[in-house]
Amino acid sequence: MDILVMISQVLLYVCFSILAGSFLLQLIPSTYRPDVKIPTNYLLISAIMVPIFAFVPVLDTTLFIAPRLGFGEAIKTVLLSYTVGNAWNFTVIGSVLLVLVIALMRSNEKRTSAFIALGLTFGLMLSVAWSSHAGVMEPLMGITGHFIHLAAISVWVGVVLVVGWFATNHHHWLTFLSWFSKVAIGCLVATALSGILLMDILVDGYANSWMVSYGQGLLIKHLFLIPLVFYAFLNGIVVKNLLSKDASFNPIPWIRLEGIILFVIFTMTAFFTQQSPPHGNSLTNDDVSPLFRLFHGGIIDSSSTIGFTINIEIVYFFLLSILFLGLIIWSIYKKASIIITFLLSCLLVVNIYIMLMISVVVR
Repeated sequence: MDILVMISQVLLYVCFSILAGSFLLQLIPSTYRPDVKIPTNYLLISAIMVPIFAFVPVLDTTLFIAPRLGFGEAIKTVLLSYTVGNAWNFTVIGSVLLVLVIALMRSNEKRTSAFIALGLTFGLMLSVAWSSHAGVMEPLMGITGHFIHLAAISVWVGVVLVVGWFATNHHHWLTFLSWFSKVAIGCLVATALSGILLMDILVDGYANSWMVSYGQGLLIKHLFLIPLVFYAFLNGIVVKNLLSKDASFNPIPWIRLEGIILFVIFTMTAFFTQQSPPHGNSLTNDDVSPLFRLFHGGIIDSSSTIGFTINIEIVYFFLLSILFLGLIIWSIYKKASIIITFLLSCLLVVNIYIMLMISVVVR
């Protein structure tokens, strides 16, 4: 069931991204973006699927208490008494309203409808944040942090996905980059600040959390931010330079690559936001992540802490990271396949991950 919950959350966040990106782009004048054509059916399907995907955590909770109460009584109790159930009720209402707005959209009123639809989409994100682990543990700060985190990355991912996969050309690309680069930076800052807030709520010590699977997922997610920021920089600087020299250069594959990295981060976010991370005072040797065990054996318990050391092996891995960054730049200038560039990005993340793991000392 945990895998089903994770998959549903990934797909839920993809729906949010498609909705937020589409409606935001409809608010932008056509002279400030490439021509984008996303079928209305895609928007309707995304809006309809939101409450369906959001229901999986409700079902998970229901099945957990059903052996004691029976399924019928359990589902009634969850929907009326549990936070996850109450939040889902609001999600259904918001999704119905959003479907109506999308279905009634007319070309001469599209911007007004898009503004309303975007507001409803953010409302749906708020209901998801309400039912999150952070929202349950610290209602005000947890809901706020989770909402900002989800909204910021949904806007960033959404624009990248919609432009990357539904743009019919790359007209006005430089004017598009002029405003989207600022939006991406704002989303990155908002994601980072809200992420720090959520970590403060959910994790007792960032480095110490690496000993458990939750912390490993958090670390891997953060490592994928490195190539993401790198690609955002390349799309804003290098691609702009290539376009100024060669008007026929097609930048869409590279924004698709940025979208793929963002999707990986979304997947990691969906995974660990649905987990209940063990805190330091409850850590046992059985809780230790198998990934962490690959690098560090011995007995690890609640008294264990993480320190760091530097040796020649770490220097080698650091130099190898610089080499991978250089190869990524080279692959873009040579217009290599985005698959090659993505694989280089994954190797970069694996390299930095190993470097960090071998630098760890368990005390």
